[in-house]
Amino acid sequence: MFLKYPTAKRRRAYEKVADAIRGQILAGELKKGQKIPPERDLSNGFGVSRVVVREAIRTLEMAGILSVRKGSKGGTFVNDDYDKPLVTSIRNLLWGGSISLDHLFEIRLLLEPPAAALATQRAEKNEIDALEDLLTQTEKLRDDALSLRKGNLEFHRRLVSLAGNPLLTALCQTVLKLLVESMQDRLDLSISLNVLSFHWLVLKAVRDGKPELAQSLLTEDLGVLHAKYQELGASREKTPQAAEKHTSEGKALRGTVNNN
Repeated sequence: MFLKYPTAKRRRAYEKVADAIRGQILAGELKKGQKIPPERDLSNGFGVSRVVVREAIRTLEMAGILSVRKGSKGGTFVNDDYDKPLVTSIRNLLWGGSISLDHLFEIRLLLEPPAAALATQRAEKNEIDALEDLLTQTEKLRDDALSLRKGNLEFHRRLVSLAGNPLLTALCQTVLKLLVESMQDRLDLSISLNVLSFHWLVLKAVRDGKPELAQSLLTEDLGVLHAKYQELGASREKTPQAAEKHTSEGKALRGTVNNN
């Protein structure tokens, strides 16, 4: 298996090894779910002891980047959700009352509309076509509140990813995941239909190469969505404790979000 082995100096060598592995993961050279080489190979490659390698792996495991599995099919693997510590940190702030859902909506407004503008400038034609295919499929779900909302959420995920900035994608998806988690028992078909209509306008702006229009439309989309949930009293809650009372539909939505 290919793995780069920059020389690790003796002082705090485990941090240098951890940084090297982390860098290759974030650069996409080591993929999510991929098994990394065993301690012995890492030790030889980096020119450090196995104790140093073990400490580096422990550091990345605590950071949620790697996971160590036991058994015949065990080993050390790149986590599928190595952004989990970020989600957990923000969730703790939300549950602790330090932030509210209003704050999460505000962050969405700061992040997603500029991402839409970048997507307009950077997306390839086939990627825009795929986004249109998604909306076409979502249109067929107009009478199903749960499936319609799932399609709308996927539109936001894909649009942000087309901006071509992995950090921006991670931040947006983290905020989106927490908002969905906190409001999973508030399915509203009329809101989802209104959001879908905005998505078609945003798609056209992206296809026509109009970044300012795409940004403006998505700003309006999120603003209307925020106002609707304020009417429902959702965004004023400081903790998602209402999620403890979620309906079966809400549980199903969380399952689909966590699996995507």
